[in-house]
Amino acid sequence: MSDQNKNDRHKQTLNHLNRIEGQIKVLKTYIQEDRPCQEIAQLTASITQSFSALKVRTLEGFVLHQLLEGKVSDQKREQLTEILKLYKK
Repeated sequence: MSDQNKNDRHKQTLNHLNRIEGQIKVLKTYIQEDRPCQEIAQLTASITQSFSALKVRTLEGFVLHQLLEGKVSDQKREQLTEILKLYKK
């Protein structure tokens, strides 16, 4: 992975973490304001989905950029990418 791609990926991951952090701050506010349980549950589900997306992103980065380190054919890399897409759904 080139340094530019690595930097872009890190930036995107940090942006994702910042969004999750914002969601958690809102969740704390909801609880402090004694908002309805349904609103808290909806936000909690959203946070869970955000964490799941981060988990898949991390797995994808590890498999495609660290584990393989360019040691696989383009065809195999594409197959792995397709498999990882299944985890994103």
